[in-house]
Formats: sequence, C-alpha cells, structure tokens
Amino acid sequence: MSALCFEAINWSPYFWTADLPGGPPRAERVVEAAAAAGFPWISFDEKLLAAEQAAGRSIASLRRRVEQAGLRVLAVHALALSDDLESTSAAARALAPAAAELGAPWVQAGATSPIGPALYASTRAAASIVGAAGARLAIEFLPFLPVASIADTRALVAETEPGALRAAIVPDTWHFFHGPDDWEALASLSPDEIAYLQFDDHPPLASDDLLVETTQRRVLPGRGEFDLERFARTFRTNGFDGVVGLEHLSAADRARPVEAVARELVEAAGRYW
Repeated sequence: MSALCFEAINWSPYFWTADLPGGPPRAERVVEAAAAAGFPWISFDEKLLAAEQAAGRSIASLRRRVEQAGLRVLAVHALALSDDLESTSAAARALAPAAAELGAPWVQAGATSPIGPALYASTRAAASIVGAAGARLAIEFLPFLPVASIADTRALVAETEPGALRAAIVPDTWHFFHGPDDWEALASLSPDEIAYLQFDDHPPLASDDLLVETTQRRVLPGRGEFDLERFARTFRTNGFDGVVGLEHLSAADRARPVEAVARELVEAAGRYW
C-alpha cells in the first residue's frame, strides 16, 4: 500500500494573495495538520522555508517539529533546470542545504529549457550538487514547460549518473491528463524510474491559461474529470508501492483551515490508494 504525502505548497507564501484572510499558516501548523490527518510524509517549498527563516525559525527546528509529529520530509520544491549552467547550479546550491537539514531524499525539479546538451549539462551539475547533500533530483514533466513528456524526462534522467546521483521521474495526474502522453506511455514507467507520484483532480478547464488552472482550480480527488482509478491502477499493476503526494493547489481551499483540507484529502485519496 502506498503512503501519502501532504504537499504543503498550497499554503505557502508563494501563493498567498492580498485577498486571502490573514497570512499563510506557519509551517508548524501545517505540520500538525498533516500529522492529525494521518499523513506519514510532508513536503515543503522554498518560499515557505524562506518565510520560516525570515521569522527567525531555523530549518533544524522545523525538522525537529516534523519528527516530533511522527512525519518525514519527502521533498523540497522546486528547482528550475535550464540551459544556463551557472543559474541552475546556483539554484541547486540554494536548495541542497535545506534538503540536507530536513533529511529529504528528493529535490523536485522541472525543466524550463528544451532538451539538448546545455540542459543535460545543467541537470548533471544539479544532480551532483543535491547528491552531495544526500538527495536526488525528482523531475516532473509539465505540459506548459519545454520538457512535457515522459520520453523527454527519461532522456534527462538518463544524463545523470547512476546510483546515488541518478534522478527519477515524478508523474503528476494533472500534467499527465493535460499533456501529450497516452496510457501506454504511462504504463511503461517502471517503479525504479519513479521518485514518487503526485495525485490531484481538476474540473473541466475554464480557460486556456494552464498555469492559472493548475495552481488555482484543482479539486479533491474524485471531484473532477480525471480518470484517477485508471491512473492508480496503472501504477499498482506495475508494482509501484512508493509515496503518493497529494498536491492540492486550490485558491478556494487555500482560504479554508488547513486542518480541514488535510483531513478531506486523506479521505478522498483513500479510495484509490
């Protein structure tokens, strides 16, 4: 049975706007909400971690709170892989210490440049930097970025060193259902190619702005139009029993108590995993 991860990014300062009540919840509250809902894993993004540090709260103290709650940190988000070796390496150096301090096995990434030698070089450099911190790159394919398919993500992963530095793939339901791949391509992914899954749902698109749609309008699993049962069955059939991240990005639920949404996510996803 796969374990679930609470993806905390929906309650990050990254998404907080002036029309939302108060400010984003402190990381400690998000951790407590995830633990109370029954999640064994949690992830954090760089903006949330930066806000903690700006408030005088260390990453080490956050890890202690996570461990006291009986959780583990799955990943730190998110690294932009580009054909600019210097900027990609600098971004990896900025995220790697947080992954090390939190004990996170993964640093999530996406590629903002097309497949080619320059992107390969940057990805190898980033994998080496996060590898020195005890983590690996978890690369997702996104339909609005240059690396949008499983095939291209595989090509990027293949450029990283085998073993401790080898990157892996993050299949996300949102990006799969709005991307170029078919079910055959999805089923071709073997468990050892996968870092973890990301699981979410969405109603019919209301606009052609995929970035707004994916960050503002997701719904609880089972309340949208994705064939989540087939998605989950595809990976169960292939023998996947790793972690499933519930990446619920919703402007409507961002304004609600994180505790309530965390409970609802576990209940909604339970029927699939």
